[in-house]
Amino acid sequence: MKLLCICFVGHVFIVLSWAAPTIDNVLNQNTPYIKDLLRQAKVAEIESFMDQKVDPCNDFYSFACGNYNRINSASALGVLNTGIFETLTYGLNRKILKMLNTAHDTRDTPQDIQVKHFYESCLRIKELNSTYTQKLKQLIAEFGTMPVLEGSSWQEDDFDWLGTTARMSFRYGIAPVLGVEVSKDFASNQRNRIYLGQQEFPLEERSMYVDNATAIYRQRYRNSIQRALQRFLGVKLDLAKQTAKELMDFEVDLAQGLVDDSKGLGISELTELLTVREIQKRYFPTLDIDRLIFVSTGERVSDEIYVFNKRYLQNLVEVIKRTPKRTIANYMFFRLVWEFVETPADNPKKQKQACVDLTKKVFAKNLDNMFYRRYNNDKSSREIENMWRQLKATFNETLHSSPALNWIERPTRNLAIAKLQAMKLEVNNYAEVNFTEDLEDLNLQSADYVENVRQTFLLAAKQMREMLHKPAKPLESGSELSYTPANILVENIIKVPVALLQPFYIWADVYPNAVMFGTLASLIGHELIHGFDDSGRKFDAKGNSNDWWDEESSSNFLKRRECFTKQYGKYVYDGIQLKESTSQEENIADNGGMRLAYTAYRKWYESQLALSNGSQDLAKERLPGLRYSAKQIFFISFAQIWCNDAHPRVKALQVSTDSHMPGKFRVIGSLSNFDEFSKEFNCPAGSAMNPVVKCIIY
Repeated sequence: MKLLCICFVGHVFIVLSWAAPTIDNVLNQNTPYIKDLLRQAKVAEIESFMDQKVDPCNDFYSFACGNYNRINSASALGVLNTGIFETLTYGLNRKILKMLNTAHDTRDTPQDIQVKHFYESCLRIKELNSTYTQKLKQLIAEFGTMPVLEGSSWQEDDFDWLGTTARMSFRYGIAPVLGVEVSKDFASNQRNRIYLGQQEFPLEERSMYVDNATAIYRQRYRNSIQRALQRFLGVKLDLAKQTAKELMDFEVDLAQGLVDDSKGLGISELTELLTVREIQKRYFPTLDIDRLIFVSTGERVSDEIYVFNKRYLQNLVEVIKRTPKRTIANYMFFRLVWEFVETPADNPKKQKQACVDLTKKVFAKNLDNMFYRRYNNDKSSREIENMWRQLKATFNETLHSSPALNWIERPTRNLAIAKLQAMKLEVNNYAEVNFTEDLEDLNLQSADYVENVRQTFLLAAKQMREMLHKPAKPLESGSELSYTPANILVENIIKVPVALLQPFYIWADVYPNAVMFGTLASLIGHELIHGFDDSGRKFDAKGNSNDWWDEESSSNFLKRRECFTKQYGKYVYDGIQLKESTSQEENIADNGGMRLAYTAYRKWYESQLALSNGSQDLAKERLPGLRYSAKQIFFISFAQIWCNDAHPRVKALQVSTDSHMPGKFRVIGSLSNFDEFSKEFNCPAGSAMNPVVKCIIY
């Protein structure tokens, strides 16, 4: 189960897009020649992505990004997606790869060495050979027997699915079918509570299991199950094929109870706070919740717990009744070993990249911290902090006095101001984490990948149980927080990933502020606005779930949100009609974040213009050979953070699963709603980028 009060800027596939800057020592030289070289390089990049033959008032995405997919074709590069976050991730991965492949040195802490051992064991995975199957079967034997391996000798009467998942959860934190998780209480974030609900689904979203457009991904997943059964558990072809179908059908059946994300339901609408006795009464005898929680946690729980998504539990009751025990047992044991399965790559380069990804999955915060300690750039930290202060001051002024927000009643505006004042921004470097304490029970070695994974699961399960009796700590979201800014709603904190500290991708002190506000400030502004969108407005200044909006203001918000629902529901992406979704938080954040960044930039620009005695444009804000004004460069830079190309086979996947619009519509949607954009590019009223009806919330 993933609980989340976390809003991300973007969903990212790990890939390579345009070439990353190199020879950092040379580029960091503070000489006029190098500065001019870097500015010219930025101009070359900006112009290379553009198609300046396109009318910017007709299709600004094609104008700003029309050549991007030719230069950064996902198909040609053999990747799923290309874009700025992929580029940042690639740059970060190169440095992580260098760190992990460097011999242990004086900068390595004992915990760094443990992480390196994990990575090294992944590189040596082929050495496990025949012992891999043996190790997986030993894991199964800890909890019972798997029918597909036992054949006719398997004893159905001996199998207790609920007790088995509870024991797996207690030992390894792996909970097939039904999960028990300890996490921060979203309504009172100083404490932790138990959440009871759905398992983690490999395909993640309900739409991946029920939509016709995503059937191909279900087939690929089913084929992966079949191959794993054959390769890692020694199951014969015909039996593996039949079993894979049974497991896939069962998982699809379970997924019918998942939440439809397009409905825009918040966590407070998806949870109930109940006693264990109350839950037991509701679902017994099919679901013995009292026993599940006792075995999963190792103790009797007297506090109330959260039931997350009761629709899942209601569906589960019926699914369990009609599914053969043999299928349930095969499914549960397969989901256990699936966490330990890793197919070796066919060449060393691919194996290294796969092992970086696996190490990031398990040790994301350790790697972010290692990167920060080795590559910390004070300039970038100062730049991010400076942007944050300007954005916060600008939005504060807007909340205080802008007539455009008169639809929010004054008492609610005052509470919004209080929330903004309390909101913090942090670089996600984990400098305050006690890694010695975090990893004290691990003894990872370079030779045994399966054993290393087993130890990490043992430790994670133990630490989760201990959370029941400890104060709440900051939420973590693994490697997702390594590449994209995020608003942690339950803490009222914006986290900026260490990947953004890398210079020359979207920021550098030699770039015009128009570029930095269009990119960096827009991304941070996006996260700030998340604090006041569909979900964010249901969390208060302290990060607790609390409906602090008055009825009139809330009604006005919903009316304005409907405009976005209609606008974005009309777009067609690669021949696919986009869904008219109730949830509009990402579109609201895109629009509001860009407007906020532009307003902050305009304020800065006008203050500098006054100091320069009214010259028509600031020399600092011009780029050599680029014929656009500073304010036009802002909009081009904003558009280019969403330049992207997706492999044809994942476009349907994006539409079905991603709450973010495809990059094209993040640009067109936001800018076509903004009068200042139309003014700067002289777009006539009624043109595609200057429609009569505009959607505005912030």
